[in-house]
Amino acid sequence: MVSLPPPRTTELYYGGAWHTARARESAPVTITRGLPAEGAAADPSAASQTLDNQAGTYSPRNPASPLFAQGGRNTPWRFTVAAGGPWLRLPGSANNGLTSAAHANLAITGDIDIRLDVALDGYREEMNLAGRYRVTGNQRSWLLSLVPNGMRLIWSPDGTFTNAVTVTSGAPVPAYSGQRVCLRVTLDVDNGSGGATVQFWTGQRLIGRWAPLGAPVTVAGTTSVYNAASEGIQLGAVPDYTGLRARGRVHGMQVRNGIDGPLAVDLAPATAAAPGATSFTDATGLLWTIRDTGTLTNAHVRMTGEVPAWPPSRDLSGADRTVAIAPAGIMRRLDAGNRPLDSALRRYIISSQPRECWPLTDGRQATGGASLRGSAPASTTPGETQPLWGEGSVADWLEPSVAVPLQTYGTLRATPGTVGTASWSVDIFRSGRGQNEWIEITDRGAGTSADPQHKWMIYCQTVPNQILFFCDTTIDGITSTAFLGDLLAPGIYDDLPHHLRFTTTVSGSNTFWQLYIDGELKTPGMVTFAGRPIRRVDLLWDLVGSAAADVSFGYLTCWDSTGPSAASVYRAFRGFPGEPAGDRMLRLSAEHGVPISVAGAVAAQTRLGIQRPERYLESLATFARADAGLLFERRDDRELVYRARSTLYAQDPVLVLDFSTGVISEPFRPTDDDKDTENDIAVQRDGGATSPRAVLTAGRMSVQDPPAGVGRYDRDYTLSLETDEQTVPHAYWRLHLGTHDGLRYTRITLDLGNPRVQALLDDIYRADVGDVLRLTGLPNEYGPDDVDLIIRGYTEEIGADRWTITFNCAPGRPYDIARVGRAKVNTSGSQLASGVSSSATSWQVAVTAGQLWITSAAHPSQFPISVTVGGEEVTVTAISGGTSPQTFTVIRSANGVSKSHSAGAALSLTRPAIVAL
Repeated sequence: MVSLPPPRTTELYYGGAWHTARARESAPVTITRGLPAEGAAADPSAASQTLDNQAGTYSPRNPASPLFAQGGRNTPWRFTVAAGGPWLRLPGSANNGLTSAAHANLAITGDIDIRLDVALDGYREEMNLAGRYRVTGNQRSWLLSLVPNGMRLIWSPDGTFTNAVTVTSGAPVPAYSGQRVCLRVTLDVDNGSGGATVQFWTGQRLIGRWAPLGAPVTVAGTTSVYNAASEGIQLGAVPDYTGLRARGRVHGMQVRNGIDGPLAVDLAPATAAAPGATSFTDATGLLWTIRDTGTLTNAHVRMTGEVPAWPPSRDLSGADRTVAIAPAGIMRRLDAGNRPLDSALRRYIISSQPRECWPLTDGRQATGGASLRGSAPASTTPGETQPLWGEGSVADWLEPSVAVPLQTYGTLRATPGTVGTASWSVDIFRSGRGQNEWIEITDRGAGTSADPQHKWMIYCQTVPNQILFFCDTTIDGITSTAFLGDLLAPGIYDDLPHHLRFTTTVSGSNTFWQLYIDGELKTPGMVTFAGRPIRRVDLLWDLVGSAAADVSFGYLTCWDSTGPSAASVYRAFRGFPGEPAGDRMLRLSAEHGVPISVAGAVAAQTRLGIQRPERYLESLATFARADAGLLFERRDDRELVYRARSTLYAQDPVLVLDFSTGVISEPFRPTDDDKDTENDIAVQRDGGATSPRAVLTAGRMSVQDPPAGVGRYDRDYTLSLETDEQTVPHAYWRLHLGTHDGLRYTRITLDLGNPRVQALLDDIYRADVGDVLRLTGLPNEYGPDDVDLIIRGYTEEIGADRWTITFNCAPGRPYDIARVGRAKVNTSGSQLASGVSSSATSWQVAVTAGQLWITSAAHPSQFPISVTVGGEEVTVTAISGGTSPQTFTVIRSANGVSKSHSAGAALSLTRPAIVAL
């Protein structure tokens, strides 16, 4: 058996550094992360541990404790287990990394294939990863780097900078900070069309499925790679090429002579090195040496969190003192309180730092509109009607604002407390028909001949449906008025929310003015004087005699010349519709001051609808639910992580468990029930229309009454979507998930004290939320096929007599989507034309609906094909025949089942193409 407990380290962060804590080794540590097997959202990561407090070290209120005045509530905590093989840890110092000596294997001058297995501290920054690239002496061969927009390959055909070629992927690596992924680049030096082609890739394994990162990049002219004969490979940093140092972990590297060619480098520290070693030899004979502060370590961070409470405990004698702590992830703290976030517009305005803003969202008892920047409140002119504070609604996704009542007139005056720039913009947001409204913007002129005062007037008239523009000029008490123009049918006199912006731009002795409506320029003009900063803004209304409904206003805002564009403000006003789910999480979290990283290509993420006021974590959960991705906490840092839905597609398993070898522990109780069944689904856009129902009408999981189906299981979803057109594909994706026909393996428990399981530790400790776990060698009662599961979370217990991990899982088969060039599509209906024995290798297959099966003569590259009939998977090596029935030549029992089948037995592809959402 494995010696228990494994080496483990507890650390607390105080005084600007991590300090090792003294844990009670006899007490187990339990860690829970991610989502439950059957839940919809992640709980905060949680742990339990007992610290030895004999010396009072872990009593923050003890003046003798190092935590006194430095620790206490929410002190950062980190728990690490040392086990398994090592990897290269790169802390980001000047030349941290591994270096190899020059070797004949590295003399690759033609096609090259470079692969790295890494877990980097960030994937949106620039850092050198690996290369044979020395500036001194023009020994430039190749260099692979990470850049904010993806990966970059530099190579030189002659070692010089002058002739070096640089190519970037054009798409960022779709990984979250700290995620373990494989990166790959291939260079075809002669693509047969007079050029060279570079393709970047990402994957889960150095040998496995690869997804292209961006489109292939072709450069003119064939090329070659210079053989820097005196140079080995620098891994982690290239000493004399800038200071772009890699930070994170390196688990492996392969370099192949040719695309998918023979291995020239096969670096795998986990099997070739020992923890703490300073050098080792890889599988291809290269000697590697640690450089600078790089280290070979097998210390796995199993959780990073915060300690919210320090409850002291002692026995009756006082001789044994402990502290039982319950560290938690940052979601616990972020979920405190019940106040929803401000509207997207308010948050955007605050973050953009206007000259001044009066939101006009004050309560019903207000007598003025408070400012955001410290100026005097916006208030009415004495003797005029007070507006209806807190009773207006510009839009239902904004805070309640101010309304002006019918049969009244009045003025709301707002005065910025500081002097701004001579060029400026003023925004106002409104809804309702109205009758007569003015926006008057008075500048800081003194009203003298040397310093005239100007007042811009934007006069809004519901009837006759226009906006008029005037400018008053006051000199020595005499005011003249100039008509500047008009805008007919501006489209704002309805019950919809609208944004008006008036902008001036001073250029020499002229001032250009523009009116924007809903982010678009409507009317430009020019006057022949130099404008000045804003003195005050008056909002006037006259609804006397009007039969229209009340008008609502909000967020009267003054911007300096550097303010955001009208289109940007309008987009914030509309709640950022069309924003990809991950981008919205990044933006909202940046505004909230919460670290988060997102995995997944932006183009594949759901484009969201209006951002509505919710609590922060509720907002993130809304976005994740719309995209059908996973939100959880990073394992090795206090950071949130979002894995977009697209990152769950078509994965290779990070962990393969053969049931027949006894590596799976009790309880092992897969269930064949209807808990997650949904076969009749409608999706409604939040604030929009409901989609036609997506209904499975035929088959084992259909809405037909048993035994033809399982009966109707209906479900309605309301999702944040940009358009009503999105509801249909979202409904069918959820129908696809809800009609998966298979057992539910909700929990898989492994005993790491078992030597057979311990041999898999590197893969077990790699596995994280969203990764795929594969079960093989299952008994027949669980079905004949391998089972893929999506890991949603896990619970780990580490103690002196027990070391287990239980993965919470969901079916992974629904995410094995079609891949271009590899997908095969079922016919609409096929069945055996005649019965077959358990050993027959020539079958007659009738197509009952749709097109015939492709033949091996016409499409030899598409064979063999795997098909299933009656639970038996067979390998089809050939198909012939131009009419139904067709002849299938098969190899039996691909999944260990071989039996006879009757005529009429349904036949289909074992793994047909699944179209992604």
